[in-house]
Amino acid sequence: MDLLVQGSNFEVLQTSRYASGHWAPTRQLFKNQFFYDFTDVVQNGRLRLFIEQPSGTVLTLEQAEQKADGSWTTPTPMAGLPTIDATTSLPTRNFLAAAVVGTHVHLVYIGSTGQIMHTSERADGTWTYPDQVASGSAYKQDKFASVSAASVGGLLQIAVVDQAHGTVLHTVRHADGTWASWGNVLSQTGKPRYWGLPIRVAMAGFGTSLQMVVLTNGQVAQYHAVRHADGSWSRLGDINAQVDFNRAGFVGTVLQEVTAVNVSGNLQLVFASDDDKGSLFHTIRYANGTWSKAGLVQRATNLSSWRPSGVAGSAG
Repeated sequence: MDLLVQGSNFEVLQTSRYASGHWAPTRQLFKNQFFYDFTDVVQNGRLRLFIEQPSGTVLTLEQAEQKADGSWTTPTPMAGLPTIDATTSLPTRNFLAAAVVGTHVHLVYIGSTGQIMHTSERADGTWTYPDQVASGSAYKQDKFASVSAASVGGLLQIAVVDQAHGTVLHTVRHADGTWASWGNVLSQTGKPRYWGLPIRVAMAGFGTSLQMVVLTNGQVAQYHAVRHADGSWSRLGDINAQVDFNRAGFVGTVLQEVTAVNVSGNLQLVFASDDDKGSLFHTIRYANGTWSKAGLVQRATNLSSWRPSGVAGSAG
């Protein structure tokens, strides 16, 4: 698993978890004066980074990629995409997510008005003009706080946190480019006892099924569900009850970020804490449904020079 880490002083860091369970030394790729968010994908063996860069009152979507020698290109604007008006953007920190569907990279992000926008890369490297995701649905005017994307059965699936309704929404982009209406995930999974306010969602595709992780603003309120090939959902299960974050050293108030990656048929998760060290926790949900105990990433790779504040993972 390749893991990119956002440092609290706007560094982009890189490490990897090998099949043996060991972690690569962490290195700083570059440092910016300021950036909002980033995400990454692996396409045809290339690790690609997408980042939101502010400049004055606008945000620019930029991209970079890792070269064969391990070095990185300098982030450059993504051709064909308009800037995002940062003066009206809701929320203040935008979020973006990417997935490879077939031969194309798809990017979704929270636009100037707080709604979810979608674009895909053409064969010539330019990007399609953004369209609003599921614009005709009942939730089209809602403002979303987190977004995730995954390739499932050859289709793009999107999930968002809708804090206005205290839930998570899900949609599918059909092969003809149309979108299914937003569906309320809690109406399918049931609402856990200790739910709180949802703050983040992350997903990974597993063939024709989807695995989703939701974080809420409670200290022990992290949940997992599966969307099956027939569109049905499992109930949201308590992750902490399986992995025991406290045993791994969690002393913060909340786990504030998460990334989800399909690695050889197992779900690997990395969580970022809000504590003063930016502690990162790793766990695995195996294909048979069992979980590994959570482990502190800082015990496996040296992150003492930085304070992590965000994570983005991919199956490298």
